[in-house]
Amino acid sequence: MQTLKRAKKLGLDCVADPLFSIQSKPWIAPPKTDFDALMFTSANAVHYSQEKLYDYRVLPVVCVGRATAKSARDAGFQVAVTGDGGVDDLMGLLPGNEYTRILRLTGKHHIKIARNDRQITIRQVYESVAQPLGRKAQGIMTSENVTLLHSARAATILRSEMDRLGVERTHTHIAALSENIATAAGTGWKSVQAARVPTDDALLSLASALCG
Repeated sequence: MQTLKRAKKLGLDCVADPLFSIQSKPWIAPPKTDFDALMFTSANAVHYSQEKLYDYRVLPVVCVGRATAKSARDAGFQVAVTGDGGVDDLMGLLPGNEYTRILRLTGKHHIKIARNDRQITIRQVYESVAQPLGRKAQGIMTSENVTLLHSARAATILRSEMDRLGVERTHTHIAALSENIATAAGTGWKSVQAARVPTDDALLSLASALCG
């Protein structure tokens, strides 16, 4: 809802319509001594990992996105590296001789890491449960609009919902938080663009330009 508040302050006429709800998943916490770093690619991993997360506070954290890094710091973690691109961009920022045994806490639907030069252990700690596109959003999408997407999962659900409802994509400009999300949105839209960096400010700046 912070994005909605900021958008309204910019004078944008907005409708909030979450495409999924976030739920914690049960997970088995491996020994912290097996790792030399913890990875978060979404703030949801911080918020939904439950109490077991705090056993790993001794580990340095590597993050995708400033919002994720802020959530990690707020939870008491020391953030060592923050990437402004996707997860593969983050991997490219890591020092060659550090953070070689990483515990990645992520969602059920996540982007796989292309690089394989480090030992990555994955634990799924949350899942995004799809929700139908709301009636108000459906109505808006029948004329020219700008739709903000914060995750590849949201992009996938939006595509599916538009197809299910028979709503044409050609009226909708997609403003995506990252290039990965823009790619996940697919084709057929009026336009698809990614924010310059994956922050709410950059995303809203893009949305304002598209609305102008």
